[in-house]
Amino acid sequence: MTSPTVFISYSHKDEAWKDRLISHLGVLQHEGLLDLWDDRRIGAGEDWKKEIEEAMAKANVAILLVSRHFLTSNFILKEEVPRLMERREKEGVRIFPIIAEPCAWKQVKWLSCMNLRPKDGKPLSGGNEHQIDTDLVAIAEEVAAIIKRVPEDSSDKSHAPLPPEKISLA
Repeated sequence: MTSPTVFISYSHKDEAWKDRLISHLGVLQHEGLLDLWDDRRIGAGEDWKKEIEEAMAKANVAILLVSRHFLTSNFILKEEVPRLMERREKEGVRIFPIIAEPCAWKQVKWLSCMNLRPKDGKPLSGGNEHQIDTDLVAIAEEVAAIIKRVPEDSSDKSHAPLPPEKISLA
């Protein structure tokens, strides 16, 4: 059985946030629950755009690490977001936006209608170290719950979309 794939979309300017997120999601990867994918897995000499497209095509969940850098990245906004949103609409791929730092996300139509994390779209950066880790643990737990609902053969794209029910963090 192939583990469900979690695609992480982020700006390289937010690499420290991505690394911190991965340190919490890594527990799930070590337990064999999922396979994390970010563009740092692309090897030297590989076609980076093709690798990103293939990773997005096989992802079961897409985490968007949202910041001002994310919201002003042409590649993310013109390539990644449209493909992921299309897969969300057609195949039920879960889009999981996380607000890393304060930014004008409420002004972005496609993003403002989504339920964001941390709770109420409050940025991770607003908390102290303990609160940031607490929020990242809650995110990892929610991703684990989503992944557990992915059909057994996650490489089979003929499965029905995942139900859109809301997961409570309460």
